[in-house]
Amino acid sequence: MDLISMILTIIFVLYLSLQLKYIYSSLNTTKTKLLILPEKKISVLIPAYNEELVLKQCLDSWFRLDYTDKEAIFINDGSTDATLQVLQEMLDLEVTTRDSAVLLNTRGIKNIYLSKKYPDILVVDQYNGGKSAALNTGIAIATGEIVITLDADSILEKNSLNKINEAFVDPKVIAGGGMVHVGQLINKQGLINYSKNWIIKYQTSGYLSSFYVRKVTQAKLNVLNVVSGAFGAFRRDVLQHIGGYRDTLGEDMEITFRLQKYMHKRNLGEKMIFIPEAVCYTEVPENFASLMHQRIRWQKGFIDCINLYKKDFFTSLGKKFSGFLLFESVTLSVIGMLAMIILPLSIILGNISGITILLMAIAWLSEFILRLVAVQRAGHYGYKFSVLHWLRIILFTMWESITYRFLDTFFFTYGTILYFFGSRTNWNKLTRSGAVHFEDIEPAKVIAQ
Repeated sequence: MDLISMILTIIFVLYLSLQLKYIYSSLNTTKTKLLILPEKKISVLIPAYNEELVLKQCLDSWFRLDYTDKEAIFINDGSTDATLQVLQEMLDLEVTTRDSAVLLNTRGIKNIYLSKKYPDILVVDQYNGGKSAALNTGIAIATGEIVITLDADSILEKNSLNKINEAFVDPKVIAGGGMVHVGQLINKQGLINYSKNWIIKYQTSGYLSSFYVRKVTQAKLNVLNVVSGAFGAFRRDVLQHIGGYRDTLGEDMEITFRLQKYMHKRNLGEKMIFIPEAVCYTEVPENFASLMHQRIRWQKGFIDCINLYKKDFFTSLGKKFSGFLLFESVTLSVIGMLAMIILPLSIILGNISGITILLMAIAWLSEFILRLVAVQRAGHYGYKFSVLHWLRIILFTMWESITYRFLDTFFFTYGTILYFFGSRTNWNKLTRSGAVHFEDIEPAKVIAQ
């Protein structure tokens, strides 16, 4: 075995060990029963920039929540569409006042409104400052012990706040992420409708494996690298203590890194968790151009965060968190590059070894199994699949577990290049279409034949 083959073998062994860890950890989780507990006040922050198409669905889900001690704070961040007008029409707003609990990096507030119809809903109208500034405004005026960040297109299941409340009974929990499902595939017939286009199916598989497998494992090891901005929960006093959000390309990852730094410095056994029973549904891109735009933005946010914290690796961030992050990033990137560049080139040139084929086959098989485990985990948490849908899932996963590496590597490479040589803009978000509707989601748990 030559030196290159030896290096590749070591990388594949490390990669396979990571995959097996993910699979084993996710399979060894149990669904918790909903407990009746005293309610902590929860403030749900919903930053909104040009979200007129999705506000109705968001509000509909709010009215269906099975939780009493709560408040919603919509932050209109200088929208250029009818976002504020839609909120005014639906909520019947009147100007009010609200003292700020703490000074954070915000933008100038024009007005704070209280709904005449629903006294648990506030609307803040402020000058455009980006998502981080909008979230900081919400944190500054929130009164809840727990703060939830929620995308405007996210639709909450009715018991989601109850599960958040239950998780934060543990005083060591300072933050937690909820389960984010692809909303376009949630309808009256069930969870995954495989008549949808491949772009949505691709993302569905990715979301299930990312949350039910990878985040479950990372949370067990207390090495979560991102609490999703689409649905994240935090202790408000901790967010205030660390100074709120920073104006970065990936504000959800940056705040998670800073919380990891906070925990490592204090060394009091605090943790960030994943709460799979707390569920929301979100709109995802429906065409390749939108998907590429989103994933490149995510990659730029990742690189920005790594660049910001490069001096803190293995020191302020801790060896455990830093080591796991770098181990995962390097192994996944190398495998992706091999799948996208080296293997096809070797085949074209007719210079491919049997060991390379064997290792790539093992890598594909492990990813295929991981994706199937993710679907099984969805079933474990209440989603039922017919035999027909299982067959469709298996066939699609066989294809997707091969092709997604190409896409992910392309997005990773292109996003990295654009970070260093392209523009860095804020609120560079998905344009909403309003494709996800609450009436389509409920009752949502059983797949039809």
